Amino acid sequence: MLKLKNIEKEYNDFSVNNINLEVKEGEYLVILGPTGTGKTVILEIIAGLINSNKGSIMYRGEDITNYSPENRSMAMVYQDYMLFPHLNVKKNISFGLKTNNSYKNEVINKKVKKMTDLFGISHLLNRDVNTLSGGEKQRVALARALITSPEVLLLDEPLSALDPGTAENLIDELKKIHKKLGTTTLHVTHNFVEALALADKVAIMNNGKIEQIGDAEEVFQKPSSNFVAQFVGSKNIFEAKRIGDKIIIEGKNKSLEIEMVEKINEQSNITIRPEDIIISPGPLYSSARNSFLGKIIKIKDRLNYLEIIVDIGVEFSVHITRQSFKKFNLEKGKEVYISFKASAIHSY
Repeated sequence: MLKLKNIEKEYNDFSVNNINLEVKEGEYLVILGPTGTGKTVILEIIAGLINSNKGSIMYRGEDITNYSPENRSMAMVYQDYMLFPHLNVKKNISFGLKTNNSYKNEVINKKVKKMTDLFGISHLLNRDVNTLSGGEKQRVALARALITSPEVLLLDEPLSALDPGTAENLIDELKKIHKKLGTTTLHVTHNFVEALALADKVAIMNNGKIEQIGDAEEVFQKPSSNFVAQFVGSKNIFEAKRIGDKIIIEGKNKSLEIEMVEKINEQSNITIRPEDIIISPGPLYSSARNSFLGKIIKIKDRLNYLEIIVDIGVEFSVHITRQSFKKFNLEKGKEVYISFKASAIHSY
């Protein structure tokens, strides 16, 4: 449906290079990446708000690279809402329809009701937008964008200005609304929770380039580069060598032999997600083919879980629940066993 071919945009101190993206009709694509990596630039090029220096944008087989924004059937929502401060909620939402003289007031009122019912904001119609909470403002902004029935919805970090509870509620609403309306959506964020909850497909950007594209599970479980592995939180990233049938990783103090399912070249990078590693105070009797004795050297509180750094000759990061932490009476300096399955190791 929507294709970006070799898109480039150069600024004085930054550039977006060789962007190739394909979004299917009805798909929800999340573009992930750190701040300043060019995610918003991509959205604004798609929307026609800025022009690329090279490349083309194809939409339903037609080249729309030079089309003006109003001729692209797209709507964009920014993180700071960008509501009209002099208009109330109803007038903000209906603004796009009011500018189109083909809509009668009766039709506009029906469409406004449909949208406000969908977002649960019917009771706010006559409110001054300056009196709304962040979550209410973003719902109004989304309703204003969707009321014109755009074929493509562009979301630029729409939840980043909201508190965690409100953001979580809006994630659920975006999921429900996308399922109901089926609008093709591109959503820019640096938040993994949003990507995992909403995305059909994820693109990871770094320094103006796309590092990896795939479904969410593939990108998070099977990163294709050191940057992607680090960005998606793999933590345990090592250089591995194959010597005969043995796989060796080098630590500060000693070499470690591990077993893995994937075949690797003589030299490769491997990663093991912290949540795929089991920790216990005693030996584990399980199907995991990698089990090692080590010592806890650091404990980090991550709010929803605890990160335990275990030195087994090589330092491993392990994620555990607070319940398990208390149950095992873990503390710095304590000897523990860690284990992980051969299939939990990913190479790239």
